[in-house]
Amino acid sequence: MNLSTAAAAVWASIARTLVPAIVGQLLGLWAATGLPVDDQLEPALTVFLGLVLTGVYYAGVRVLETYVTPKLGWLLGLARTPNGYTPDPPSTAKPEPLSTLSADLARRDTEQH
Repeated sequence: MNLSTAAAAVWASIARTLVPAIVGQLLGLWAATGLPVDDQLEPALTVFLGLVLTGVYYAGVRVLETYVTPKLGWLLGLARTPNGYTPDPPSTAKPEPLSTLSADLARRDTEQH
């Protein structure tokens, strides 16, 4: 992965983290508005609701993005997942036969003694 690819992946992960956090906090603020609670409890309730709604929003959008259409990724700030989230393609290298490995181990063992 070159530097520009890495920088793009970092930017994508930051955007896909901040957008749900902002949306979740705004939803928490909206949800707490007008609730009949003590004035001292209201800030804590707003933060708690914001955290819960951030998680619910993120999980919901990820499910929709995965199972409905990747275009819904825009609800997280970017309609593609960062490269660091995707697994490397499987290796096409052929594994060595067990007999070769055991012969190498036996040779190394005799060389050490």
